[in-house]
Amino acid sequence: MAVEGLSIRLYFDHHVRGRFAIELRRQGFEVVQAREVGNELVGDEDQLRWAAEHGLAIFTHDLKDFPPLAEKWFLEGRSHAGIILSVQPGSDLPYGVMLRRFLRLLDTLTADDMVNRVEWLDGRWDNEGESG
Repeated sequence: MAVEGLSIRLYFDHHVRGRFAIELRRQGFEVVQAREVGNELVGDEDQLRWAAEHGLAIFTHDLKDFPPLAEKWFLEGRSHAGIILSVQPGSDLPYGVMLRRFLRLLDTLTADDMVNRVEWLDGRWDNEGESG
């Protein structure tokens, strides 16, 4: 559940489907989508810059470009509100699993925790002891 002032505020780049934003908003999280602010055709660095300027952690499925971009920003001493990465939901990662991992991350980390951090929605975010 979202907590005012502590919860990670999110920005979804153009790679992320709108359905995911709807699910997280239903849980009380703030989510801004690239298409909602006219950024659907903006390049990766401009996406990250926009998110950083608005204090939003960016979520993307662009696993090729964002890790090097995060490293570039680190080396340049530039700050961002966090980068969250995940493969696209599909046969390798069911939608429900990705959603559960994301909610666990949001329930575990604060906005301050995410500053300049890169997080992968991988198996580390699966609920321990969860039965099938």
